[in-house]
Amino acid sequence: MSLDAQTKDRAFRERPLRAVRQGTAVRERPLRAARLVQPVPVQKIPVTRPAEPTKPEAHHDLSSRAWGAVGTAMSMVAVVIGTLAVVVAAASHFSPPGQYTVFGRPVLSVLSGSMSPAIRTGDLAVDDPVNASQAAHLHVGQIITFRTAPGSHTTLTHRIHAINSSAGVLTYRTKGDANNAQDGPLVAPSQIVGVYRTKVPYGGYLLNSLHKPITLGLLIASPILWLLSSWLFAIAREDEDEDHLPALAGEQGVAIA
Repeated sequence: MSLDAQTKDRAFRERPLRAVRQGTAVRERPLRAARLVQPVPVQKIPVTRPAEPTKPEAHHDLSSRAWGAVGTAMSMVAVVIGTLAVVVAAASHFSPPGQYTVFGRPVLSVLSGSMSPAIRTGDLAVDDPVNASQAAHLHVGQIITFRTAPGSHTTLTHRIHAINSSAGVLTYRTKGDANNAQDGPLVAPSQIVGVYRTKVPYGGYLLNSLHKPITLGLLIASPILWLLSSWLFAIAREDEDEDHLPALAGEQGVAIA
């Protein structure tokens, strides 16, 4: 083979390489590369939002204990008041006819305004009990509760307006503060039930209500209702705490088995 033929043959074999170098096959190379590239699987990474700041557990426990203490105190006060009302109602219910006695003291529901403004209608007058000797040594200006007649069950609470003594017999002249005239019959010491000590505003209405069967029944049932409500409240608190834990764990990304 001549020199020219060898040169042409070499040039012919090197033609693709030169073409590559000169950019002739640039369009084919990306296509070949694209065939060789395998799709890369994309892994999804869960994105969790930061947990919202929650109140400190100690503060939550302190608030719960405070509210629990307040509720317990209010419940105890209600129970004490209810128990006292039952005792007063029972004591006055079994008192002698025409005379209510609570803890050894005569109590009376004021039905009129004859002693206004000292004692008003609906008030509960509380007296100090007196014996025969004390009843014979009272003075003008004192407020007494007395029977309208010997042996009567009707009582009045008026102020001593005058003291009379005739033939060694002591009697009292009484008068209501709001009345224009004195009471008609004189009052003997034996008719006096007690000497006025204090009053409970509107307590007479309450005492009259306590003597109604439905009111007394509700008062007796109140301790049972209180115990039942406390039990139901404790169950509700437990259910609320159980429902709160999964929600809190989900916000913080914690799994609960």
